[in-house]
Amino acid sequence: MGMDKEYGFDDLLFVRSVLHRLKAGKVETFAERLKSQKVQYFAQSFGVTLQYPYNLYIRGPYSPALAKDLFRMKEKKMKPSSDPFVPEILELRLKDAKNFMAGMNARRLELAATYHWLVTVAKLMPSAARIKLKELKNADDQELGYAAAKLQEYDRIKKRRIYET
Repeated sequence: MGMDKEYGFDDLLFVRSVLHRLKAGKVETFAERLKSQKVQYFAQSFGVTLQYPYNLYIRGPYSPALAKDLFRMKEKKMKPSSDPFVPEILELRLKDAKNFMAGMNARRLELAATYHWLVTVAKLMPSAARIKLKELKNADDQELGYAAAKLQEYDRIKKRRIYET
């Protein structure tokens, strides 16, 4: 396993600003760190922000490199920007990510991110991903349906908008 790339100040400030605009990025509590991990996961899957490597851990996709950077951002007392992003495609992607995650609590973020990871990264078929999600997260049928519906919504959003620059 190679060394993770260490981002510079400007890159971290950008990540901090994206997370701030998506109501995440805090690290004071476990719940805030979990939310920040999942929000970053989806923000980068929408092409809004820098790409961190994620692995599947107990609470879903997790990036040790992001965790380290979140604490670096706090230590440096980085003040995020709320200004619209340039180019406009980044602003459109941010809106898509924000709409996609609207109303998702920590459990739903965890379920949706884990299911997304199982299908898109681990390349499991949706039926196998549902079985794995049930096993990993002790998810009930309603939660499994929610995670599957969120992945379908994600796919619809990505198809509707062009994500290549």
